[in-house]
Amino acid sequence: MGILTWPVLEYLLHRFLGHVLKINTLFKKEHTRHHAETNYFAPLSYKIIAALPVCLVTLTLITLILNSWGAGLAFTLGFMGMFSTYEWVHWSFHAKAPKTNLGLRLRKHHFSHHFQNPKKNHGVTSTIIDKIAGTYLKPEIIKVPRNIALPWLFDRDGQNIDPKYQNDFQLK
Repeated sequence: MGILTWPVLEYLLHRFLGHVLKINTLFKKEHTRHHAETNYFAPLSYKIIAALPVCLVTLTLITLILNSWGAGLAFTLGFMGMFSTYEWVHWSFHAKAPKTNLGLRLRKHHFSHHFQNPKKNHGVTSTIIDKIAGTYLKPEIIKVPRNIALPWLFDRDGQNIDPKYQNDFQLK
């Protein structure tokens, strides 16, 4: 259940703390910087400091609700495992070329959020919650500003989009 809960929280945090709510938090500051500098990611120490209380609260609540320490631990481990997976997947979208068609589709979903419409496509590891919440925008060709284009998008000369990505990305 922890694994299945993560995409919902990922979406809610990103959409509301990152975009909708006009409150000044460290999350909002780091998220805004990530949009401005697409290769910037918040330091690992920030993520660990945020994850520890979430782990403790989650473990406590699930243990109390289900009256089972084992169930609380299993839920929390699944949830934090998905959080860790999200962090790796999100970083790899920016840092590495896609290796699969799914990887390319999820990158387009994520980069349409970054480069075309930040009010849409809040999910990173999944498109499902965006589809349920009505914030899904089918990504067509993603127009990426040259000055913040991701290195893996370029051909060997570093001047143009790699031919294998020309049907999915363009430089603006």
